[in-house]
Amino acid sequence: MTRLHHLETADVERSSRAEVKRRATEERKRLATIDALQRLRQRTEAVLANLKNTATLLDYSIETELQASPTRDPRHFAFPMTARALIARRDNLRATIAAISEELARGNHLERSVA
Repeated sequence: MTRLHHLETADVERSSRAEVKRRATEERKRLATIDALQRLRQRTEAVLANLKNTATLLDYSIETELQASPTRDPRHFAFPMTARALIARRDNLRATIAAISEELARGNHLERSVA
């Protein structure tokens, strides 16, 4: 009987050690995922800041182009083609900024669910 009891105890100890090891592995994976998400968020925020700066610079360039222009109406035939191109690029950047900002907002929920 003591052998049977001894073997049962050994099985319980092994299974509890395996459970502890499995939990530790899961925790390491969870922490690695959180770290990867934080690095991705930091890179995305840096790209977003760069895009905002570029859009601001485009605003200044557009204003500079329009100062020398005889008209400020984009539908007028004398409106500078350079200004049209800059405005299109700036509008595209603003749309990109809005999409990335929305994605970051959704990413907050993802980080919270992992943590």
